Amino acid sequence: MKYLLEILFILLLGVLCFQDFKERKVTSILFIFAILLGGAMHIQQQDSGVFLAVIFVNLLIVFTLFFMLSMYAKIKMKQPIFNVFGLGDLLFFMVLAVSFPTLSFLVIFVFSLIFSWSIFMLIKQHLKEKTVPLAGLQSLFLLLVLIINMVTNRFNLFAM
Repeated sequence: MKYLLEILFILLLGVLCFQDFKERKVTSILFIFAILLGGAMHIQQQDSGVFLAVIFVNLLIVFTLFFMLSMYAKIKMKQPIFNVFGLGDLLFFMVLAVSFPTLSFLVIFVFSLIFSWSIFMLIKQHLKEKTVPLAGLQSLFLLLVLIINMVTNRFNLFAM
């Protein structure tokens, strides 16, 4: 069951990535399924009380970052938050928050942002739209991490 959930999650991340690059928007139902699959993978590895506490902490981190980004957009950039940051990006942050324990969430979150920035800098001149497909790039990063972890079985992403 564990591997079936991981494979479904990886396939869903691939679709999410493809859709974000192709259309620059992702169907909301994909995020709902990703949250459900990520949460199912996570809860299989944790006690339900610990799972709920971890999700609370992770979502608190996401909403704190979102609040800070909103204030920056409003004060410094003089724009509404969703002019500079997509709703799909926030939803993908929530996918990550539900899918992993706090330490794994923070490591994956930070490195996915670094990965996304690096890839965007390499490909931006080839893109029609100059906006960052953040949810797509982060899903690509997570897809690669999960595949590498499945093949090497090096780390338990749910034990950190």
